[in-house]
Amino acid sequence: MLVDTHVHLDLPQFDPDRVQVIQRARDAGIELLLAVAMANPDRPSIAKTLELAERHDFIFASVGIHPHDARASDAAYLEEVARHLDHPKAVLWGEIGLDYHYKNSPLDRQRSAFRSQLRFARERNLPVVIHCRDAWADMFAILKEEAAGKKYRGILHNFTGDPGFAGMCADLGLLISFSGIITFHGSGQIREAAAGLRLDQVLIETDAPYVAPAPHRGQRNEPSFLHDVAAGLAQAMDVTVEDIARNTTRNFRNLVNLPEQQGDDVLVYIIRDRLYVNLTNRCTAHCVFCRRKIDPVASGYDLHLVREHTAEEYLEAIGDPGRYAEIIFCGFGEPTLRLPELLAVARALKARGCRLRMNTNGHGNLVHGRDIVPDLAPFLDEISISIDAGDAESYARIVRPDFGAASFGAVIDFARACIGKIPRVALTAVEIPNLNLEPIEKLARELGIDFRAREYQPMVGSTDFIKTD
Repeated sequence: MLVDTHVHLDLPQFDPDRVQVIQRARDAGIELLLAVAMANPDRPSIAKTLELAERHDFIFASVGIHPHDARASDAAYLEEVARHLDHPKAVLWGEIGLDYHYKNSPLDRQRSAFRSQLRFARERNLPVVIHCRDAWADMFAILKEEAAGKKYRGILHNFTGDPGFAGMCADLGLLISFSGIITFHGSGQIREAAAGLRLDQVLIETDAPYVAPAPHRGQRNEPSFLHDVAAGLAQAMDVTVEDIARNTTRNFRNLVNLPEQQGDDVLVYIIRDRLYVNLTNRCTAHCVFCRRKIDPVASGYDLHLVREHTAEEYLEAIGDPGRYAEIIFCGFGEPTLRLPELLAVARALKARGCRLRMNTNGHGNLVHGRDIVPDLAPFLDEISISIDAGDAESYARIVRPDFGAASFGAVIDFARACIGKIPRVALTAVEIPNLNLEPIEKLARELGIDFRAREYQPMVGSTDFIKTD
């Protein structure tokens, strides 16, 4: 299921077959549509868009003053447009921004209208939809100034800039939305920008009726073509279309506070060609950067478990393990807390020739009061031990383990015990702000094992929660 986060359903290009266009979108698996209305004194864009949203529960609306119409923007006009926000299906403000390509409005009026609308949206806690064409330097300067050190909630739609601008705008909190342009020949810069982003930073759109993706170039665009956009973005980010669908849908729902559809517990989840086993949500570490209790989501999967499941249920969920390059015991919890189930699943998988890895906080021996490495060693090809600090004091402050001051040394002892028994052993650390990784890398070198830094993904609304120097 996909979400088209930008479509202009009110435009006359859809007059001959608007009903059929919407039905084709549903038939193509489009879960939600954001219909973007552009305030225009000469066209009833907002009224038509809101009428469509009223008729279809899967269509939501955004209203605002497009840079093309900034020449008409003043305080009175802004308030007139803002009245439409009373409609329950109006969930974003926009599209607003700068367009130096067509220059339908004077540039100074565009800049002032953009600033006033950013402030308007912030005052009302509204996410924004931002348009930028040939105006990247001014766009970023205004965004940075108006942010005043805070994060935005919103979408930078139909991104056509370079990787630097994508990263800077994403750092400001904006979701970067890609259209069919990412499928065009000669769009290498846009694909490079996409490759530098995380899955929790991107969206997809058609911007229909414009910029139809390959292989539909030259045709009127429509939401049912969104699968081609998803495929183009998946290729650029080196992930699967399913990864794009899952993550972009969740990103949009989170942005506009639409609840997720409730489903069954996620026992196993796929990322690229690897399968991850979500054994438990319990953990003996309470790391300052962990999302487990606030937003237990990994790569678009909600890993919250209503209950813990049996080894047989996990094996049933895994199905044919030969489909995966590797199977990893991971999830949002410490897998060694469920050692019997872990070993039962691992034994069955190893009997079928699977490559197995476990991601752990290294507390297993403390949990069980004995050396559990001999139990694990016959089945694991690799073990990754999260340590996240280079000394006991920092470890206690960052990881906040249940076992107190003895924990840091116990994790090192656990890693040392794995050496020579499990083919590959690695220490890992999350690259949280202000953390010096060098002591952790040095520790790994001294042990003669690998080191891997893991990307830090801040939680929505997070602050500078820790000093790690």
